[in-house]
Amino acid sequence: MVDERALTVLITGASRGIGFATAQAFLARGARVAYCARDPGRLAESERELAAFGEVWAQLADVRTFDTVSEFVSAACERFGDIDVLINNAGVLCSGPFAQEDPNSLAELIDVNVKGVLHMTRAVLPTMLARGSGVVINIASGAGLGGFADLAAYCASKFAVVGFSESLDLEVTRQGVRVFALCPGSTETEMLRQYSPAARGMAPESVAERAVQLALHPSRYRVSCVTVP
Repeated sequence: MVDERALTVLITGASRGIGFATAQAFLARGARVAYCARDPGRLAESERELAAFGEVWAQLADVRTFDTVSEFVSAACERFGDIDVLINNAGVLCSGPFAQEDPNSLAELIDVNVKGVLHMTRAVLPTMLARGSGVVINIASGAGLGGFADLAAYCASKFAVVGFSESLDLEVTRQGVRVFALCPGSTETEMLRQYSPAARGMAPESVAERAVQLALHPSRYRVSCVTVP
């Protein structure tokens, strides 16, 4: 078991939704949380809200750019020390008939949902391996386990996250680092409302709690792909 009070947790896209709930859950357990987002207004507001729960620090960063990611990780490490838990949560959605998708939107989806995960993991992983411990949790989706009509590009991005997570876990687990793909079903977020205004899903807190359990008890999970019903 990891001593949660010693944890330093880095989260992408934590100004709202699952990321925000996850930051709150870790803070409530005494962890220190650094996170990034792209919306400056929401970033400042969320940092004020999360500060009521514990030690938190936020910075604007765009996961699509590796240099920006590296600067964010360096600043977080300078403030809090080595990263114990990385949660790649930032994501965007493309929905609708694939034949009508805007190519620019498709490029952004791949840049955020796939490259963003690769960039952030690449920036954090070397220090975890050098230390011989760490947990990486990539927020994927049930859409990374099976296809859905009008979500072809989004499913492709989340399938990529699942494949990356499973492969990297095999690569680094013997060096003391675990990598998980966390695949929740429909969750009450702005993204779900964007896809289907009438849809209902689980609370983001349910996903956050599973992320906390993965971080605190990684050895309990023999598989790297974990679902949240």
